[in-house]
Parts: sequence; structure tokens; C-alpha cells
Amino acid sequence: MIITKKIIGILSISLLLIGIFSFAILNVRANGTITPEYSDKLNLNGIYHYNVSRFGDDATWLNFSGGAGGQWGTTENDNILVNITGFYTRDPNDISGDVFSDIYMPWFNIEIYKNTLLNFTLSNVSNSEIAKNLGLGFAKFQSGFIIPYNQTEWIKANATLEAEGASGQTAYLTMEETYNFLYFRFEEYGATQNQKTELIYDTKSGILVNANTSLGNYKLGISLTNYSLDTENEYKYHVNTFEPKGWAIWTDLYGNYKDIFATGSERGYILVNFTGFFHRDPLLWDPDPFKYATGRPWLNLKVVYEGDVRTDITMQMNNISNTESANALLISFPGFLSGFLLPIMDNETYDIQAEVLAASWFTVDREFTYEETDLTVDMQFHCGGSFPQDTRLIYEKITGLLLYVNTFGQNYHLEMTIENFLVDFGDGNPPNQLEISSFPLIFTISISFITLNIIIYSITKKEKK
Repeated sequence: MIITKKIIGILSISLLLIGIFSFAILNVRANGTITPEYSDKLNLNGIYHYNVSRFGDDATWLNFSGGAGGQWGTTENDNILVNITGFYTRDPNDISGDVFSDIYMPWFNIEIYKNTLLNFTLSNVSNSEIAKNLGLGFAKFQSGFIIPYNQTEWIKANATLEAEGASGQTAYLTMEETYNFLYFRFEEYGATQNQKTELIYDTKSGILVNANTSLGNYKLGISLTNYSLDTENEYKYHVNTFEPKGWAIWTDLYGNYKDIFATGSERGYILVNFTGFFHRDPLLWDPDPFKYATGRPWLNLKVVYEGDVRTDITMQMNNISNTESANALLISFPGFLSGFLLPIMDNETYDIQAEVLAASWFTVDREFTYEETDLTVDMQFHCGGSFPQDTRLIYEKITGLLLYVNTFGQNYHLEMTIENFLVDFGDGNPPNQLEISSFPLIFTISISFITLNIIIYSITKKEKK
């Protein structure tokens, strides 16, 4: 979004009031090791390992307590290690502050390695100080290594407002959200130092997963190495459409009958939890498009129908291969049985488009499209002939988790979406990827406050009469 610079009195009052209201909400808390704003999925006893993918120009660490804390630097493929020391009040010397809570914020120990040797370390330093020194934020949106969880809309609103306040001539902010991640890309040009910052956070824990930032001549790219999909979680897919109206047949990879199942259009769901990563299904034929994967996902699966009187589990499968579920539910393309978890998302050299086309060589009149956002891959496949198929699959990058499927086969149709994910149907702005001009938003808020002031003035005037 291109952000305009129109600062007027009523706008300033509006932003101030928004900040006061947001701050008041954010600071409602209870006692505890991890405060309510932050997720109990955070690891207080472990170390978060970040691999450095790029770095430029050694920098001076500026302590909030005053003065320089020394030169620091790192090198590509080295590490930055952080561990949480607790949640404390904001550093009293953090005069400029940021949009996050002053009462409790994460504090860390940090170690930065260069040429495999420890180059720089600090003990018990605030998230805000780290964010400002490493460039893990913009304006007063200094999000650092951890953001609050379950406050996504509040966080996005504040990111938008802070981007509007950037000092450059032009500024752009892009945000995208999936089941597991929240993404920010901030670009600013015409300021004292041009900036481009990309940040990806895990929404369930709030931890930073990936960052790529540049500010003037400084640049840093890091990714969390000890991050993986939560296999303890049960993933719920809401069924939008299911046909046939009655029962469908579940078969193994050779087409042998195993069971029948049924769910309902907008009246059912499928529950999936992963049991682990093991060898490929022994029934899987060759060629194998996922031969580069180190392990194949296996899972438990329940198909549920919500009736008027009761909810029934119509079928349950235990510890089956992801490949089998892909084949039975048609969450796949011919020869490319990706299912609920695309097992090669961590392989940067893997060419999904080439593998799909190679696997489906035997189909007739095939068409394949492939699109990427910053957080997703969106694939659509069509073929004709004796076994026609139309299938759209959306997967989450980093984890490879299935977000959406809409698949048609012979007398079969399944459309379902993982909970808390909105699908772009091409009829407007993508619902998960937003480039919003903050001026219309602020203008609307300002108009609201102007209207409020007019009402108050009118009431006061009437009372005086």
C-alpha cells in the first residue's frame, strides 16, 4: 500500500485515542510465568536457534541504558541463539517505546556467532532493544522475537498505523495470514535510510520464524531451525461440499475396499492428527514424486457428520499413510499424492510444477496452474478423458500443511477448508493477503471522531438553550 502523509489535528487525536484504548486492553493481565498476552506454547527452558542466511556490515549495539554495547557481526550459515529469561516491565531507558505492552514484555539472553565463534552476547535484554538493534520491526512496531498471540487483529491494526507514521516519502505494508503464520513486509523509501523488512511469526506461539531485513547498508536474514509443524495438534477441516449425497467408498492404493464414509455439505468436518514421519507406504507405486523427502507423514483420521439430532463419526482410520488418504479422498493430482501434508516444503530445490507434470504424464488434456504468495502455494489441475478430474489445492509454505481442497472426480466432489483460513476465490482482494492503504482507515476513524464531537457539541448546545 502507498501511504500518504496527511497529519491533521483530529487525526492525531484519533490515533492517540486508539493507542490508549488498545493499550488499556493489552494491559489486562494476571500473574504467572507467562503473561496472558503470550502463548503457553513458548519454550521457557529451551534455546531458539536461528540460522543466518545473509548479513551485511558489522554494527554497533546501542544499549537502552546509554552508549554503545560493542561491535557485533555474524556470517552466513552461522547462528543467533536466544532464550527467554522472563516477562518484565519495559526498560526504563526505552524512552521511544513501541506499540507493545509496557507492563510485561519478553526479555532474552542472546548469543551471536561469527565464523562459528561466539562474537557477541548479552544477558537479560528486552525484546524491544533486540528488535531495534537487529532491525526486527519498523517505526514503533518493534515486534522482535515474540509477538502476543490471539491478538492478530490488534497487531495488524497497529502495524498499519505505524507504517502510516513512517518518515519516508513512500511506504508500503503487506500482510498475509494462514493457519500457522502471520507475515509482514514493510518497505520505506525516501527516508534517512531506506528499509525493507519481512517478518514471519507463528501465530500459535508468537515466536519469530523467519526474518529478512535491510536498513541502509545493514542487512540480516535469519530463520528458526528448531521449528516444525505441531504434530500433537488435531487439525479440523470444515466440509463445504460433499457428494455423493450418501456414502463414498474408501480404498487403499490398489483400489481395494476398506470402508465407507459420509459427511455433509456444510454439516460435517474431517479431523486429522499426525502420528509421525515414517517410511513410505509399502503399497505406493513408482515413480515416487516425493523420493527426496526424509520421512512420510502418517496420520489418524475421523470423518464426522453433524446431523440435526446428533453428531456421528462415520469413519475412523488409525495410523494410515498420508498417501493413502490423498488417494482415497482425491486430495491429489494423478501420480502426485500430496494429501494433508506436502512432505517436501523444506526442500528449496524441489520443483513442484515439474514433479506434478512428470507424475501426470499419462493424463489427457491436462492443464496445470501454480501460484505462490509469501505464505502459500496454490495449485489447480484439470484433465479429461475416461477419468476426468478438477482439483485445487492450497498448501502452507514452511509447514506444507493443507489449507484448502476443492476436488472433483467421477460422481465425487469434496471441498473443505482448514479452520480459521479464508480462501481467495478471485472475486476481490485476497482475504489472507492484504495491502491496505492506511489513509482510508485513518480517515474513517477520524470521521467517526468528528461525528462524535459534533454530537457532543449539539447536545451541549441544546442543554445551554
